[in-house]
Amino acid sequence: MKIQIKRFLLLILVIAFFSLGVFAQSESLIPTNFTTYTDEANFFSISYPANWEPAFSIIESLKLKTDKYMNSIDEKGSLEKSNIVFFGGVPLDSGYYNPNVSILAEPLGDDNVKLEDIVEGLVREYKRVAEEYREFSRTKTIIDGRKAIILDFEACYPNLVLVHSLVMVTVIDKFVWGITCGTGPPLNFYDFKDDLYAIVKSFKILK
Repeated sequence: MKIQIKRFLLLILVIAFFSLGVFAQSESLIPTNFTTYTDEANFFSISYPANWEPAFSIIESLKLKTDKYMNSIDEKGSLEKSNIVFFGGVPLDSGYYNPNVSILAEPLGDDNVKLEDIVEGLVREYKRVAEEYREFSRTKTIIDGRKAIILDFEACYPNLVLVHSLVMVTVIDKFVWGITCGTGPPLNFYDFKDDLYAIVKSFKILK
């Protein structure tokens, strides 16, 4: 009888453990056709396909366009406190980049906030503003030795096209870091899926 009870309690423990969605170690093997960017301060690195290019020259214009758009849909928001530390992708003749990757760091307002709560708040805002939002997966993982969550979703905001994105969120030294990879029309996300996952998993803090 005691053995049966022990087995029953162990079963409950295992079920509870798996239902939490544990943070599993993620493979971070960088494909051989990737190149790696390291910032000038040697603080972080990110890897991406060799035909992608960094595009630091358009970061300020992206900030301005983002703020202008937020105001146009009556949303108060600014990137002044946020820090876009990287942007790049496949350059188009139009001057845009598709697919693309951006890295943004934002001060953490509450030291005690959980990563899961940060992501849940992020999704709430996506859903609140987006005309369409469809989440395909929310994966807890370990990237560069730190807990991270990868969101895989599609979203369409007012007056914009439908975009399929991956967002990897992690917390480092009181900053929330978001690494976003995305594709827009006419590209099919699934033609680039493996590369995009490899990009967000390649992020490393070097100090």
